[in-house]
Formats: sequence, C-alpha cells, structure tokens
Amino acid sequence: MPALAHVVPLAPVDGVYTYRVPEAMAAEAVPGARVLVPFGRRQITGVVAERVEGSADGLKPLHDVLDARPALTPDLLALTRWVADYYLCAWGEAVKAALPSGTGVESHRVAHALAPADAWPDDKRGRAILHALADRNGDGLPVAHLADVLGRKTVPQALLRQMEAAGVLRIDHEVQDASVTAKTARHLRLVADGDVSGRKQRALLDVLVEAGGDVLQADALAATGASSGTVKGLVAKGLVEAFDAEVERRADGMDAGPVAPAAPLDLHPAQTAALAAIVGAVEGGRPETFLLHGVTGSGKTEVYLRALRATLDRGRTAIVLVPEIALTPQTVRRFRAHFGDRVAVLHSRMSPGERLDAWTRIRDGVYPIVIGPRSAVFAPLDRLGLVVVDEEHEASYKQFDPAPRYHARDVAVMRAWRAGAVCVLGSATPSMESVANANAGKYTRLEMPERVPVRGPDGTTRAPAPLPPVRVLDLAREKQVRRLKGALSHELRLALADRLEKGEQTILLQNRRGFAPVLTCQDCGWTPMCPHCAVTLTVHRTDRGERMRCHYCGWTQRVPHPCPECGADDLRPLGAGTQRVQEEIADVFPSARVLRMDLDTTSRKGAHRTILDAFGRGDADVLLGTQMVAKGLDFPRVTLVGVVEADTGMLLPDFRAAERTFQLLAQVAGRAGRHELEGEVLLQTRNPEHPAITFALKHDFHGFALGELAERLALGYPPFGRLIGVEVKGPHEGSTRQLAQRWGAALTTEAGRVEGVEVLGPVPALIGRVKKWWRYQVLVKAPRTLPASALAEIVRTAESRVSLPSGHRVNLDVDPVGLY
Repeated sequence: MPALAHVVPLAPVDGVYTYRVPEAMAAEAVPGARVLVPFGRRQITGVVAERVEGSADGLKPLHDVLDARPALTPDLLALTRWVADYYLCAWGEAVKAALPSGTGVESHRVAHALAPADAWPDDKRGRAILHALADRNGDGLPVAHLADVLGRKTVPQALLRQMEAAGVLRIDHEVQDASVTAKTARHLRLVADGDVSGRKQRALLDVLVEAGGDVLQADALAATGASSGTVKGLVAKGLVEAFDAEVERRADGMDAGPVAPAAPLDLHPAQTAALAAIVGAVEGGRPETFLLHGVTGSGKTEVYLRALRATLDRGRTAIVLVPEIALTPQTVRRFRAHFGDRVAVLHSRMSPGERLDAWTRIRDGVYPIVIGPRSAVFAPLDRLGLVVVDEEHEASYKQFDPAPRYHARDVAVMRAWRAGAVCVLGSATPSMESVANANAGKYTRLEMPERVPVRGPDGTTRAPAPLPPVRVLDLAREKQVRRLKGALSHELRLALADRLEKGEQTILLQNRRGFAPVLTCQDCGWTPMCPHCAVTLTVHRTDRGERMRCHYCGWTQRVPHPCPECGADDLRPLGAGTQRVQEEIADVFPSARVLRMDLDTTSRKGAHRTILDAFGRGDADVLLGTQMVAKGLDFPRVTLVGVVEADTGMLLPDFRAAERTFQLLAQVAGRAGRHELEGEVLLQTRNPEHPAITFALKHDFHGFALGELAERLALGYPPFGRLIGVEVKGPHEGSTRQLAQRWGAALTTEAGRVEGVEVLGPVPALIGRVKKWWRYQVLVKAPRTLPASALAEIVRTAESRVSLPSGHRVNLDVDPVGLY
C-alpha cells in the first residue's frame, strides 16, 4: 500500500490533511518532521502527525522534507495536540508555538509583468504596477510589496485579477525560504605542525597546537595579529585546513564567559524536608506535582538547584520557567554557577538566530537544562525529569495573543505528567488555583515558612532573617494634614533620607510607567484620548520635550498648547508614573543615584542585565520601577521597599484584582532585609482597610487565601468554576455588537442544554476599542464538576452556528486571567 502522511499545517485551520509520501522521502517524513506541502494554490510548512498506509488516489504528494531529524519528539507532538484541544485552537497554532519562529517555509505570490506600462492605459494604478515590475528586470515583485508602490495599505485584488485576465500580468506562487537559518563561520584545523619561515605563520600554528581542536579563524587572527593571507599560505602548504562550520549565537547572559562555581550552602530543616520529598519522586520515577510554598527569602531556588542536580544524576533533563524576561540573566548566572555550560536560555527577546541555535542544541542534547519564560515550556528536551515553575502565580505565564492562549503553569503540569516527570510549582504567594489543588490532594504541599539563616560579617550562621515590618501610609490622611506634596509621602521621604544617609539601598515600586497617566484642562475638563483606542494618552518626557503616548497601540503626539477645546493655557498632568517619581526624587534628594526600570528603559537588548548589575554593584541608591522590580531580586543592601501607589489594579472589575494586588505587595515587600541588614516596607494607599492591604501588612497569606477562596466558592468563580472568555472584535462598533449578540444567543441556546452553565454578556470590554478594533466580551461560566471537554463542546457548537463576517475576529480564551 502507498505510504501516506497526516500533516498538521502550521496555520489557523482545523484538522489534519493527508498527503502521499514519495518513496524518496519515506525515511525522513516521519511523525514530528516538518514538511513542505501544497495547500490550495500555496505551499506551506506542516508537521507530520502520523504515518499510515492506504489508497493514494487523488492525494497530492509532499513537496519536501525540511528536517534531517524530526523537529518535535512524539511526546511534544502529543502535548501540542492536548494544548489545541484544551485551549480551543487549531493544532497547527499549538505546533507553531513549539517551534522557533522564522523557520517555516511557505510560498508567496509574486507578480511578473507580461507587457509594457502603456499596455494598461485606463488606470494609473495598473501603469504604476507595470512600471515597478519593469524595473525588476524579470525578477518579479511580491504582491504584498505592491501596496507600497501604490502608496496604499492594501493591494486592490480586483485590479490584479483584471490585469491577469488581460494577459499583462502573471502571478506565480513561489517558495520563500526560511527567514532564519543556521549561522556559519570560518574555522581552522591543524593538519600537521611543520617548519615555517614567517613569524605570524609560526604564531598561528602554535595557537592551533595549543587549542588541540578546531578554532574560529577570527579568534586565531585576533590572538596572533595574522591575516587571511597568513591562513592561505598555511593552507597551501598543507599544514592547516580552513572550513565553514555552524556557530552558536549566544543570548544575553550566556556569552559572559565562565561563571565562578557557587559556594556550598547549608540547608535549613524546611529546605531539607522539601528537597527530600522532591528528590524522592525524581529518583522513584514517580510523576508528582509539588506546591512549594515558601516565604520570600526562604531558599526556594536552592531547593530547585539541588533537585536539578538529582535529576541530571539520573540522566534526565529539566525545564525551569521564570515569570519575566527581566529575571532571566540573573537566574541564568546563578544556575550556570552550579551547572556550567549545560544551561540554555529561551525567551522572546532573543534574536531569531539566537533562539534557533539554542533550540537546535537543546534538541540535540547539548543542553540538559533550559531556563526561560512561558514559551520555554515547549523546549525540545528528551528524557524530561523535572519541570520547575518559579513564581507560579504570575499572570505573565498566560499567553494572550496570538493563539494558543495557553497557561504555561498548567501546560508544565501536563507535560511533566505525560513524561513521567516531577513538577515543582514554587511561590511565596501561590495562585488560588494551586492552593485549591493542594487542598484537594492533587498537588503535594511543601511549606517553608521561614527565611534562610543569614551569615554575619564573620561568616558565622545566624538566625533566619525576619520578614520585614510593613507600615501602611494612608494617602487620604496625608493629604488632609497637608503633608502630601507629590507622589512620595512625608514618611516615605524620611525613610528614604535615612537609607541614603546610611549608604543602604531602596527599591520603589510604581506600577505605572511614563510621567503622568492623564493630561486634563483645568478650565473645560478636556482630556486627550487615543484616536485608535478607548484610553487616555499618557504623558512622557523625552529629550525632545513632552509627548503623549498610547500604551496600547503606540500612537504618539505632542502635548498641545493651549487647550485645543477651549483655548485655555492650563493643561495639567494628573497622577504619577515612574518618570514623575524619578523627577521628584531628584528634586528632593539631588545627590541620590536612581536607576529606573520599566518598559521604556529596558527596550534595548541586555538593558535588564545592565540595570540589575549596576544596582548590584552599588552604583545606585534607588531602584525605581514597575512590577519588574517586585519579583525574584535579591540585593543584600536593600533595607527599604516603598510602594508609591498600592491601589493600582486593586479596584479593577475583575474577580482576581484583590489576589493580584496582595501577591504584588507581598512579593515586593520580600525584597527588603533578606540578609544581615534589617528591612522595612512602606505601602502608600487610599484604601488601608482593603483585605489585600491588611493581610499584606501582616504577611498573612493563609488568612488572605481563606477569605478569597470562600468568596470565590460563593460566587462559583475559579478555582471552583470554569470560565471561557469569548472576545469579539471588529472594525465597526455596530457590526461588532451585532456579532457579539449572535454569539451570546448561540451560547445561551447551547448552555441551556447543560445544567449549571451560565452565559454572561455580551458587554463592551472594559477597554472598548484597541488598535482600531472594537471589542465585546461574552463569558461562559460553569461549575468545576462539569468536565472541561463538555464546556468546550458548548463553545465549539455555538461557534459552528455563527458565521464570521469579513474583517471580524473571535478569540476564545480558556481559563482567562484578565477580564478586561
């Protein structure tokens, strides 16, 4: 029987497609291999899901096999199938998430002129197209580029069809190679050590002899001062071989050379007990998920490191997920101090080439440990033995756009279980979902309620560092007594002055970037809005003056003077972002050295590492930033943490708002007093009686979780209920609202067939327009006792009943973490 392949196209289309496997490709077209397949008039990349035998009548053949060895292991391919089913996306979208970007091969439409420009006299657009094609000397021009020729955003397809029918234009589908490929560089290899007359030739040979292996030509020339002519002379004499070979492009944090080995540390009893439980599961080959609940500074990372050592000793591999790219360089250095060059990093700010090189070497077994944010959960490791999810509560583990909208924590748990591996979820403030799973016995709870003992200046071990005392500063009261003169209260200024005098360091959290979130006219109340989004513009101060910027679409414009609505010259910025707080510190404490860490200061590659290294060296007194500064940082001389505005995000219309606020406050509070110097935390708020504030004041996670879980149970929200969000987007408000209403009606009909399922909405999204897209939301809510597959079936059936108008989109979000 002919060999057939079921192929998953790397495109947002449902189902698999069957192709005939040519005999010449039979050995390489195996499950997990990428293939080039015909798809309509195009050619696109797909992945072989299964090989079968059967009739090949009417089936198109595979056009090419793109991998010498499969890109995805059977386990990883099966995981992507689960991701597609659970998160309601196409299998190809899930597979694409597991592959390095830019490596796909597909065809694109290319236009070729068949007649001179004057052959199309009736339409100047057609003449412009033919003129542009004539300049290509027969090479053709991608159809997408014709929009630039016409000065339009889109290409008039009807015009192209008319020109093609008239015989003045031909459109072909041509295969476009992958945009990212392996990098090669010239290497030198010693063939024989012979007598040479030239000093530089001798020096070059000595370098090769000493290296004992292949050497990059650029490195050899730099070390000896020789030239390419020197190399050519040695090659001509048969003493040296020059050849091109692949080289690895190294990510930030991986190219800093050797890292000094870490000093051994003694474990305290809670660490010892937690490690024993984890290692017992690793050594027993028992798939088990642990919730490692340890207060900030309790030594969770040391437990991870030793569990990794036990995993590697058994010949298994491991993944360590971290919540923010900002943490990756710091984390990588610490792990490299223990495991040397066996650690790889994967994250989205790597260049496509760096990511491809790391991914390839992980797949080839060069790196048994992979560290990175959420996408690293798909690292192509064989023999997976351990998955660690650090700060498992973080919302950044949830993917929003594009699909699949997966939660890396939950995918990590599933991947570990499927691989027979151990999964460790670590946090000082676990998510309510993980707490509920531990309460139900699905996860094994491990507690580390104290910080690790600190070492004194003499090297002796002392008692555990206490959690820092927390003081709440009521901003409303501060304003009443007229002591609030800016973003920093009187008490926070005094505390900051004290640390500056002592030479200690401070971390300030203001979870809002820019100078001011709102600009308003004091006479008429006019406030500038983004023309593309339903949000106010944020004031930013730059070297070129003040500008207003939309944080959703990036639109910018100058700050107007005077008010364009009433002509008054009284426009004032309201509120404070990180820039304004930095300016205030400079005014009050002119000698203070401040580093700012937010999206604006960390957009360049390596910026995170530069800022954190400078603060760690003591080059600054204050580290001011958004939530980037709240997580995982450990600096011995930080004794003060100040939260400029603890209310940010607290009052959003989201059932998780209180949980997120408590977690952020508890996490940033944990940056203070982690070593021998005692710490202090000051929280500025206008809602001092809010549970998130009162429990953070006492470092009482269990008290907060008890109340939060009781409220969720009463309302039927996660972790005691299931949610699927339906986001309806369109270019016009009316058509988008109508589409959302049709979705709501279809969902209500299907939900009515199943007891306990509710449909909430449709309603306009909290931010009703983003990047010119109008947004409506529908929420499907069900009890936890209803299987996830049954809820998914309701949504899929409703989807099949609602046609999608042109230019509109519907995004399905299973287990949404944000309802705005």
